[in-house]
Amino acid sequence: MSKSKSIITEIEKMLHEKQITFDSLTHLTWIEERASGKHFCMREHIRGLIYSLLSNNRPWQQIEENIDKIDEIFFEYDKDKILATNAAEFIDRLQSIKCGNRNIKNQMNSLHANIRKLERIEKEFGSLDNFVTSGSPLEIADLLANSIKYKLNTLGLALAMEYLRNVGVDATKPDTHIRRILGKNRLGYSPREIAGDIEAINIINEIVSQTNYSASKIDAIFWLFCSDGNGKICTEKPHCDQCTLKGTYCNWNLHK
Repeated sequence: MSKSKSIITEIEKMLHEKQITFDSLTHLTWIEERASGKHFCMREHIRGLIYSLLSNNRPWQQIEENIDKIDEIFFEYDKDKILATNAAEFIDRLQSIKCGNRNIKNQMNSLHANIRKLERIEKEFGSLDNFVTSGSPLEIADLLANSIKYKLNTLGLALAMEYLRNVGVDATKPDTHIRRILGKNRLGYSPREIAGDIEAINIINEIVSQTNYSASKIDAIFWLFCSDGNGKICTEKPHCDQCTLKGTYCNWNLHK
């Protein structure tokens, strides 16, 4: 068994013992649906974009607990109703349920322009699904985050990968949890303490080649293992007393 396979197996056992499941990770369901032939409409792409924006620099748990209210705030992602609504209303209503973030004003002020950009992309490619599957997840995310023609405002690479996952694309979101656990002080895949965004994506892709797991499933296993609202083991200050990776696959004791 490869090192990566052993690590994934051990983490899954620890999550199982804590009764941590994948039930709350709806993007895994959407990825399965796309793999089974589902096509995502404009409404679902707008939902995926907004969910990714709201995940910016904040725990997902508060968003998850208010997801029905968020869906209502955005009119179940009806494009015309969103475009007819002032950004200030979205900001006020999101903040009233404590689902804003430090960039929420910029995000909501850019929402109309981003939807118009999605409309132009849809027209060029025939559908947004054609666009998001026209290259690798990293290639498409880079276009959305960095290109002049396709960039969506306030969307960096990590949030672009999150958007892709939210419309069923098998992708890795290189958030802090993922980048940290891959670093030299933890599992040692990266020579840096915190892996870079693209580096983390490439590492996950390499782990995919060594296991029978998808990129999104590996990402989910690591994220659940690290996040405060879930496994709460390999957090910023790790709880090594609860971890079976210590002394074998983890470098924490060497660098603490």
